[in-house]
Amino acid sequence: MGRQTFRASLSAMAAVAVVLTAVTASADSSDNTLRFATASIAPAFGRPEQGTASPSVYTLWPMYDSLTRVSPQGDVSGLLASSWKSIDASTWEVTLKRGVKFHNGTELTAKQVVDQFTYLVDNEEAAGTVAFSTNKKQAFVNKAEAVGDYTVRFTTTQPNPELPRQLAGFWIPETGTRDDLGTEVFSKKPVGTGPYMNPVFTGGVDGFIDLVAFDGGLRTPKIPNLRIQALREAATRVTSILSNEIDISQGVPFDSKVQLEGGGHSIDVASRPSAMGWRFMSVRKNSPFSDKRVRQAANYAIDRQSIADDLLGGTTVPAGQCATRFTFGYNAKVKPYPYDPVKAKQLLADAGYADGFETEIMVIPGAFPADAEIYQFAAQQLGAIGIKARLTQITFGEWLDMWFAKKKGPEGGMGFSDIFQNSCHNFNAIPFDAYPNLSCAKNPGSHCDAAETAKLDQAMGEFDVEKRRKLIQELMVLNHENAPNLFFVELTDLTGLNKRVNGFSNIIQRFNFHEITLN
Repeated sequence: MGRQTFRASLSAMAAVAVVLTAVTASADSSDNTLRFATASIAPAFGRPEQGTASPSVYTLWPMYDSLTRVSPQGDVSGLLASSWKSIDASTWEVTLKRGVKFHNGTELTAKQVVDQFTYLVDNEEAAGTVAFSTNKKQAFVNKAEAVGDYTVRFTTTQPNPELPRQLAGFWIPETGTRDDLGTEVFSKKPVGTGPYMNPVFTGGVDGFIDLVAFDGGLRTPKIPNLRIQALREAATRVTSILSNEIDISQGVPFDSKVQLEGGGHSIDVASRPSAMGWRFMSVRKNSPFSDKRVRQAANYAIDRQSIADDLLGGTTVPAGQCATRFTFGYNAKVKPYPYDPVKAKQLLADAGYADGFETEIMVIPGAFPADAEIYQFAAQQLGAIGIKARLTQITFGEWLDMWFAKKKGPEGGMGFSDIFQNSCHNFNAIPFDAYPNLSCAKNPGSHCDAAETAKLDQAMGEFDVEKRRKLIQELMVLNHENAPNLFFVELTDLTGLNKRVNGFSNIIQRFNFHEITLN
């Protein structure tokens, strides 16, 4: 597809009528309240094990701290932790900062950290959450125990040189209160060490949260109140900035830049260690995507450069592997699939689909910048080579149910469609998050390959960091060739900022709400 056709396509999509909903509740617009809009409130509200990626991160990060923090380049620093050391290949000791207080005045000690990790490892109640599924697979924590009041010893099931970096993915709650209240009540009355506390939840995942500043923590806020507002439509999040109803809007389209800047506002661009794309699930019997040639054909059908340049304003680059330029294991020799619809059609014909076929793609628009437009564009390009794709919108809650197999497809397995929205979300700047999904035993509905699984197992058993990096880079070659994902681009976060916002920064989806001031 040429650029003129591409832009015509965008114009047609832009012409579709969109009903914009107003901000459901008007918060105090004075300097006393910071007003933030995101696509959805965390589905489990204030439960820290819900997850540390979108959309939950935007709700949870203001309330909780993690043991460590990671920069976009993968550098690790302490937050609740002051230091850490490796005892042996499967044992780490982490020393906590002293004098850190939870919102209820309780001092942070090794007990709360041990209690939280024990809960994640042993408690079935945590098993259905994103963090449990993700963090346990990558961090391989088998046991946590206190060594004195301020030191925690972690034992892993296999060598893990990256544990200090991965600890940035665990929020630490005041477990005594959680145990007293029970998780259901605690989800609405969470207690952490973060800069804001005492949340009042109104209207569920499509509502809003009002919080007040916690002055005794590590990240003391400059603004007394924080309102988090769920606004599903990206266009609504832009409009809310233009109308001065919202100060910060997560996930705005790049094509709103001119409009926002015309009103004196701006867009913040930040890298995210994730590769945007779809996953071929192959859950149905005789799925065309069980054939590697069909998966490759779909990848050759996509003009990634047009997505990067025209939809995302040149803020990113095409992706051809799960690792991104700023993540551990990125292989610069692995190039994105070139846009080649002729080759795509030939691959389909070779696989026995010269006349094409119909398929369904389940997506959750609003999670990533310009994702709705990207999904429409990708579906059109698949259609151009004969893969007639029907886009079906689902909610994040529905996605979770399918991901954890609470809802079965027609032949069993994960989800209901052959293509499922699931980008390579690299866990704290390490591209391990997508890799456990290569295992047939762990995700039978998804593509898996014996050679990839063996390479992954070899990498995850290697304690030498540089040897592990090389193995992951080799895995990227295999993964690219097998094409389990329909790769799009490396993700960026585009955040709309009202002109009254000063000092904003975004480090891997951790917004610095506590440092922001307002004009």
